[in-house]
Amino acid sequence: MTELKSYDLPELEALAEQIKAEIAKREKEEEERARRAVEEAEAAARAAAEKAIREAAEAERKAKEDAEQAARAREAETKIRYMHPSNRALTWSGVGPTPDWVHAWLVTGGTLYALEIAAEKLAPRPIPESLRPR
Repeated sequence: MTELKSYDLPELEALAEQIKAEIAKREKEEEERARRAVEEAEAAARAAAEKAIREAAEAERKAKEDAEQAARAREAETKIRYMHPSNRALTWSGVGPTPDWVHAWLVTGGTLYALEIAAEKLAPRPIPESLRPR
């Protein structure tokens, strides 16, 4: 670096102005870099939040589907498929071991089809929503 004493006063003033301009320019660049870094961090945070929301919605949808599927399975399991024509208390869903009353029915010449028809005709039906008291 050159000795400052070798410069005239107007030259020093011009150098001082150049230095001030360079300092202002670099400060502005630094502020711009910091602003971009903040914007990038905010964008990443927004993207992460949106992803979390999508994943939560997907998990909720999946849980709802699983619950509906389980409900359908329970309904199919508990649905009365066979009913004794003369005793409505004797029912069977068709799942699991065959009850003794079904064996007795079949041995005496009855058919499973007759028990299915009895279940269709005699099984209790849910009350339609339009007929329920409010």
